[in-house]
Amino acid sequence: MSYICYIKQPLKTTIMNNQNAITENNETTYGRHGDISKKFHYGRVQQKDNLGKSFSFSVTNHLEEGKKYKFRFACKCKAGFLNIAETNYDQTPEQFISGTYGYVENVQVWIDAENPTDHHKGLWVNVLATKGKRFYSIDKSFLLHLRVGNMHNAWKKMVDYDLWNRMGTKTHADYAYKMNNVVTEEVAA
Repeated sequence: MSYICYIKQPLKTTIMNNQNAITENNETTYGRHGDISKKFHYGRVQQKDNLGKSFSFSVTNHLEEGKKYKFRFACKCKAGFLNIAETNYDQTPEQFISGTYGYVENVQVWIDAENPTDHHKGLWVNVLATKGKRFYSIDKSFLLHLRVGNMHNAWKKMVDYDLWNRMGTKTHADYAYKMNNVVTEEVAA
């Protein structure tokens, strides 16, 4: 017995090549810098906020899925004071973003240098930046693992039901920025 998996496309939408909400960087526009441009500007997401106003944010590609990193983040408490903290243990991007809730303003990750020296061991890179309670820039590994429940709890201004309908979301446990309707059919072999 074998199974065929296919993604059921919602009606009246364009088919996305990568099955998520990211419009990928055009190689002809950024091609002269090669892989570096794809890492720092992977693409953009167009969406509406909770008031129906259109906006976009950039998507980077610094993190590898499944690899553990050291994160540091800045968040505001209810009184408005800025708090800066670091994780005490290494986490994957999926683990970090799934446990992140409201008031996160900025997240950085430590990237080791390819050829470390005494003066340069690595650097902190922004992987999530917000502006006015909306994403300004986010890493692809974070974006594709955000669930609707995370968005409702942490980034209330980013609620876009039209986008989520295109992604096939039905519950708060579904992904907010990648396709959810994977249908499995049994096929006689």
